[in-house]
Amino acid sequence: MRNHSYTSTQIIAKEGWNHSVLAFMVFLLAYALSFLPWLFFIIFVGTLFGYRNPERIAEEDDKRSLLAPMDGKIIDISKISLNDGTEALRIVIRKSFFDVGVLRAPIDLDIVNVKNRFGLFISSSSHLFESLCERKGVTCKSEFAPIKLVMSAGLWAHKITLFQKASTFKSGERLGFLRDGEVALLLPLDTRVKVSLNDDVKAGNSILGYLSYKDKDDK
Repeated sequence: MRNHSYTSTQIIAKEGWNHSVLAFMVFLLAYALSFLPWLFFIIFVGTLFGYRNPERIAEEDDKRSLLAPMDGKIIDISKISLNDGTEALRIVIRKSFFDVGVLRAPIDLDIVNVKNRFGLFISSSSHLFESLCERKGVTCKSEFAPIKLVMSAGLWAHKITLFQKASTFKSGERLGFLRDGEVALLLPLDTRVKVSLNDDVKAGNSILGYLSYKDKDDK
């Protein structure tokens, strides 16, 4: 069962409710004191905007299609070597400050393991980001192939939130929240990639590619 303390269909993600209430209270105080109320109103509206939670519909209905897990820009598509000696295709999406922070399942999946690396909240454009940032490595199992999500927190992220669910996350379902940073998908090498470098993608809407058929009877 889903943990109802997390975001589902609320207009403003629950992860931002405390920040929004605080920003609104500061605005009311500034208004009462006639101290730059317009500035604090802008901050309040900006907070609501930063934690907005729009509905999304996938571009296609193919069970093997991989949806973007996060809003942002494709900054890397490459083959990498993993610690266990195998290779994987990596697609990295970097979120801008103005993109939606809700993370979504790229395909129907079950979370098998989560590995946390505690680190710093630094700019994702820094050359130290890869080695020092806070990170979650999420190993997932889908019907067609294992995949991994590596979530890295940027400068404006307070934390990386991963929702808990006892059953399968459906493709496009809300999976977590990341205010700023990157998400890397580690996929089988035979994944058919649809996107290119510098493409802008939307979580739960844009198709990144397709997991390949493993045998000719599976059609």
